[in-house]
Amino acid sequence: MYSTINSVKEYTGYDVTLELIKRAQGIIEIYTGKNEIDVENASDLLLLDKMVSYQTAYMLENEDVVFKQVGSTGDGTQTYNLKTSAPFIAPLAAIAATGLSWSRSKSYKTGRIFQRRPAKFWAQDWLRY
Repeated sequence: MYSTINSVKEYTGYDVTLELIKRAQGIIEIYTGKNEIDVENASDLLLLDKMVSYQTAYMLENEDVVFKQVGSTGDGTQTYNLKTSAPFIAPLAAIAATGLSWSRSKSYKTGRIFQRRPAKFWAQDWLRY
């Protein structure tokens, strides 16, 4: 478990049940794309603890809304709010997810695609014969 009843109380001030924390953790695992067993970084675990706490408090007030899939607008259309994944994810949890180590941008050095010929190509030994 990323979070406990005591940490939810500490971060949010709400009294919750373990079942609600488990449901909130499942949503956070789906949102982040990582299971609890796959996370080893201590700072990620602390951030995930806070995310699950915020999600649990959000679900305490809005659990029926969390499982609805679309949001309705006044003109009869239905849309997804992709920035906060509302109504699924607590806004504070969505903001905290940007700090996870695997969600940061990474750069990879690939090297040259085409190798350049040496400047003294004509002076190589295999060309002298």
